[in-house]
Amino acid sequence: MKILHLSDAATMLKHAQNFKSCHYLNLPNGKVISIGEIADVHEAGFIADGAIALPHMLSSDPIGSASESFVQLGIKPEHKTFDLVMALKKIHPAFCPSQF
Repeated sequence: MKILHLSDAATMLKHAQNFKSCHYLNLPNGKVISIGEIADVHEAGFIADGAIALPHMLSSDPIGSASESFVQLGIKPEHKTFDLVMALKKIHPAFCPSQF
């Protein structure tokens, strides 16, 4: 299952080889949003290094403070991951909901 993660660029590059498949997008604030498949053991290390796993695209949970990295897209804390994916797909086709 593909998961969205928010991290800084250095952390993404450090863990990039652990993803089965992955695409990422550099954000204006120096952060990186990634979409990919990663084994649980590797995801634990990625998160331990500061990455944030966003709720699944179909989850009703809001993205909360992660929205600070997406203000240029009009994303607010109460938005869901689906809302974020819909905004990101306009920039990078890997973030299209059909990729999940």
